[in-house]
Amino acid sequence: LDALVSPSHDLSLAQALKSPLFGVSDAELVQIALLQRQSRAATPGASGVSQGSSWFELLQGTELKAPNGKGLSVVLMQWKVWLDSLPPHDALDRIYADGDVLARFCAATPAALQGSVLANLRAVLVAALDLGGGARYATPYALVRALKAGGVKAPAMADAYAVRLLTVHGAKGLEAPLVLLLDTDAAEPVAQTMGVLLDWPGEAPAPRSFMFLASETNPPPSAVAALQTEKTARAREELNGLYVAMTRARQRLVLSSLEPRYANGGSWWQRLQALATPVEEPIGASAEAFEAPVVAPFLLPILPPALMGYTQSAIKREEVGHSTPAPSLESLIGQAMHRLLEWAPLGATEISSTQQQAIAREFALDAAQAQHAAQMARRILTGEGAWAWSVDTVAWHGNEVALSHQGASLRLDRLVRRKDVPEWWVLDYKSAAEPQRQAELVAQLQTYRAAVQAIYPLETVKAAFLTAQGTVTRLDE
Repeated sequence: LDALVSPSHDLSLAQALKSPLFGVSDAELVQIALLQRQSRAATPGASGVSQGSSWFELLQGTELKAPNGKGLSVVLMQWKVWLDSLPPHDALDRIYADGDVLARFCAATPAALQGSVLANLRAVLVAALDLGGGARYATPYALVRALKAGGVKAPAMADAYAVRLLTVHGAKGLEAPLVLLLDTDAAEPVAQTMGVLLDWPGEAPAPRSFMFLASETNPPPSAVAALQTEKTARAREELNGLYVAMTRARQRLVLSSLEPRYANGGSWWQRLQALATPVEEPIGASAEAFEAPVVAPFLLPILPPALMGYTQSAIKREEVGHSTPAPSLESLIGQAMHRLLEWAPLGATEISSTQQQAIAREFALDAAQAQHAAQMARRILTGEGAWAWSVDTVAWHGNEVALSHQGASLRLDRLVRRKDVPEWWVLDYKSAAEPQRQAELVAQLQTYRAAVQAIYPLETVKAAFLTAQGTVTRLDE
């Protein structure tokens, strides 16, 4: 995407060419780089600086082929036309179909990782429709900026046997039967240099001092007391981090570390080693015992001609200039209700006038329609499901939670873990009065619950509809 939006970004294009999407060899990449060097030598700029062609321009004169047999330059130009003329999601949808993106990346990925790769690729399509900043990404450039900034989260894998790698702070509010802490006997942090030391007690109305400190190893006498206070606060934060890390484990906590070069008496390993039981290496264990099993190669099936036409007709591919049917007013009001509930913090019972004005702008509603959406959201916040926003009841909560389950990308309206009872709740907002009578909605909610249950197989996971009438309709176990 970056290479198509900004054709002068040679590195992004090189990464795309090397990827499974095109599979260009190293020798061919070197050839393009040599062509660019020759181009720069032949076209010096007015200031004496060489002004050569970009990789995108140079590809127009090559005979490299894309995996589908078409000229590489033809494929890239077609994709760029789609990005320049269609909304980002629609253009991406065409690129995915034309480039057979999912199958090509899956074929180049080990079997154990194929599920997560497919989920991440589908998440890019979902991100193109995401309401970032209050509106759908209107331009490919805005979407590329959001992706490069890291603001788009990858979906969590709904797999009971998946290993989740998290920082200690990122694991707050989460638990698992087994938690492994890595690198727990690291050396002490190096003393900071060229920093700022601010002495501002919490109870004081203003700072006592503000100093630029060249080195914490040799502080001036005027900074010794403030520096000692700062070091004490750091040590307290380190212990807070240890508490968070230890309390993530429900059944077993395992510590691991390399043998440090320099001893650190205050490390987590040194603090907990005397209280732990050593884990012995299994007798007869060898490196071969931990090798990944050999799996059959992933093959791309070739459809017979009779099925090809049917398959192509089943793929949603809009023609250039063909507009998507406008959503109904009822749908827009329902989306506005979802947005208000997404914005609602714990303890919320009211919808502000500012929020109503925001949804009116976002979904093109008049004042009465925005008020109607706000009334529906308010009934959910104060109705039978009000506990889902209660500070005393909710231990953890998330809105618009993205999950990947059995190769499908899911998005949950709200996921809550209760404090009073060890239960997870999958909550689905509905403007309809009796969503439980619609088999499609019930099946969808059952899938959501199954996805969360796969992540937490030993815990109770329940699901319910929260309706705009303020009722809670539980899904049968």
